[in-house]
Amino acid sequence: MLSKEEVKDTIYKCAKELNRQLPEESKLILEESTVIAGENSPLDSLGLATLIICIERHLTSLDVSINILDKFIESNEPPFVTIEEMSLWLIEQLK
Repeated sequence: MLSKEEVKDTIYKCAKELNRQLPEESKLILEESTVIAGENSPLDSLGLATLIICIERHLTSLDVSINILDKFIESNEPPFVTIEEMSLWLIEQLK
């Protein structure tokens, strides 16, 4: 199982990759409290999907398989809103 730090590192790597593609006003601040989903997120649905797919790809390279996007779409409420919440949610899903 991955540690919380490994999960966060993966999220931050993907956020950095995504930031290279985004206009300045949409770039993610690399902090645990940064909102990545929902009304207050600088990301549109395509940006969020791109971030999630990147995270899935990186986790697969670490021999961890999870379909975050499907679980996100299936839930009535977003399972996470911030980077911190996403890392905790991922750790819980990977148990």
